[in-house]
Amino acid sequence: MYKPRAMRRTLIIGSKHDLEKTIEILHRLDIAHIIDYPADGEEGLQRGTPISSASEMSRQLVTLRASSKMLDIGPSEPAFLEKLADSQVTRDLRSQIQDIELSVFRLTEERKLLEEEQYTLSENIELLRPFTHLDLPLEEYAGYDSIAVFTGLLPDARQLKVKLPAVTDEYEFFYAPESQAAALFIVKPHAEEAKKLLLENGFTDVALPKGAGLPSMLVETWEKDNARLQEHIEGKGRDLAEYRTRHKEFILASEEYLSIQVQKAEAPVRFATTAHSFIIDCWVPEAMYPQVKDMLDKELHGVLDVEEYPVAKGEEPPTLLDNPKPINRFEFLLKLYSTPGYHDIDPTFVLSLIFPLFFGLMVGDLGYGLALILVGILFMKKFKDSEALPDIGMYIIIAGVFSAIFGLFLFGDMFGLPFAAVPGEQYSWSGLLHVAIPIASPIHKMEGIGLSQLLVISIIAGTLHLGLGLILGFISERKHSLRHAFSKIGLIFVLTALAILIFVMADWTIGQWLKPLHGTALEPFLWGFLIPLVKAGIPFGSLVIPYVTIGLGLAGVGIILSSMGGFGLVEVLEVTGHLISYTRLAAICVAKGAMAFAFNLIGLGMILSGNIVIGIIGVVLIVLMQLIVFALGSLSSGIQAVRLHYVEFFMKFFKGDGKPFTPFGYERKYTTKTLE
Repeated sequence: MYKPRAMRRTLIIGSKHDLEKTIEILHRLDIAHIIDYPADGEEGLQRGTPISSASEMSRQLVTLRASSKMLDIGPSEPAFLEKLADSQVTRDLRSQIQDIELSVFRLTEERKLLEEEQYTLSENIELLRPFTHLDLPLEEYAGYDSIAVFTGLLPDARQLKVKLPAVTDEYEFFYAPESQAAALFIVKPHAEEAKKLLLENGFTDVALPKGAGLPSMLVETWEKDNARLQEHIEGKGRDLAEYRTRHKEFILASEEYLSIQVQKAEAPVRFATTAHSFIIDCWVPEAMYPQVKDMLDKELHGVLDVEEYPVAKGEEPPTLLDNPKPINRFEFLLKLYSTPGYHDIDPTFVLSLIFPLFFGLMVGDLGYGLALILVGILFMKKFKDSEALPDIGMYIIIAGVFSAIFGLFLFGDMFGLPFAAVPGEQYSWSGLLHVAIPIASPIHKMEGIGLSQLLVISIIAGTLHLGLGLILGFISERKHSLRHAFSKIGLIFVLTALAILIFVMADWTIGQWLKPLHGTALEPFLWGFLIPLVKAGIPFGSLVIPYVTIGLGLAGVGIILSSMGGFGLVEVLEVTGHLISYTRLAAICVAKGAMAFAFNLIGLGMILSGNIVIGIIGVVLIVLMQLIVFALGSLSSGIQAVRLHYVEFFMKFFKGDGKPFTPFGYERKYTTKTLE
């Protein structure tokens, strides 16, 4: 669970006569990660060539994929209740693909031509519409030898009418103020002067479409034609939709079947071959190697030479994570960052525990937690056929559970209102419902002491989280570089020193938490030895710098300097900044609580005002404002919980330079190999 699955490098050598059967078995097993043979490999070996059927199947697959795109059929389509067997798909496959190609391409092309015609017609209508206010037939705007015609839009014609006579009196000017349509007919010798004058007055040229008749009549006719074209386009769309409904299952199943066949047919390109033999180099999970060998020996009667080799020094096998349910759902969140290397520690388990814990602490409200659980359930149901979205739904559910737990037992509130009446609080659930609800608020977000307590909790969380990251970093680095590994120990000392300093500064807060231990067997140890030891230090203004902090800090810096040199001090600054970064847990928790508190004051004040209209408005406002708090609080909490792992935690040990394990096989969604 903390390391990727162990791999074995496997060589499969055999005669080309057995190549297709070997490919079929490996593809069915779906547990071998093929290592592509390089183009410049060893002398006497070369890459294989695709199986003869690859070309025809590739052509059919391209055709089907093009048809799928035209019919808007994608891989996100839900799986069938009953998968089609390969034998059902292959029956008259070629003729059916030809029929799909002809029908879909024809309908799509016809619709495209209609859309192009409609676009041109719509463009002509828009060009001609302003000129419907000029009582001139369209044919009169063209066909002159000695007269230049300017047509377009003119914001204001007054200046033009004043200045045109100074150019020439051989012109005619038509203008429609309501549409700003302008048409100037002028003798060609003065055309350039007229054009310059038009442009000076803001004229925009419009090239009118060809035709005959009054523009108003033409626009009316073209609009009717446009409506008929739209009906034809919609008809073609309905034909395509109907075709999609009738043939969707076959198209998806055929595309999947052909993808599998092409994958197998092109596989030899990845192998090393000679004139008569082949060599398949692959990685197989150590636990699955006996199954691979037994299956190949059984079905090919032992004619293949199958050998396994342990991972050699310096080799980086592909990474196959090994986490049980439901922890493996968090692998998606990890892979968004990067894939662990084969020799790396897999942090999925830690991520699955700490991510929802941080998320829940920042939301920290029973009402919002229950709402998150509901959203997560709806998310999983809505996107159950998606590849990754159900995992996100599970994250939301788990985060909602932790949010509800923190809201109930730590903050004692729901939708920003405390259950029990709190001094200084105007509203509470007990007061609103007139029922005493015995759920206390150990930490109240809107009080100074509550903020201090949250800050201490954040520092404790940061210390433990970063400390775990540094321990994992030591474990990971000790095999590669003891010098780097010991620098992690030094950083743990520095981190502990910083945490103790902060805890001593917040002594009154921690003292309150330790009050229940008074009178127990631990009292002499805690108050007689440990706390005085930790609190003893050098006064610095109103603060005290504990001797323990000074000692651990100097020891940590000394270890870092001896192992990493002066450059290691950068990591001291980094770990300090990262520890302070965890105060965002308190900041977001308080910010969300403050927003809910303020909105509740506004909304409940209106609801309890005694005015029915204002009360109804208050109900609407408080619902909308609570939705805003829920959305912003959940989004920011999720982002920051992920960030604390990606930036602060992972940087202490995680390299993330692995390559994913990609087995030679295919996860069937729409087909099955045989009839069930």
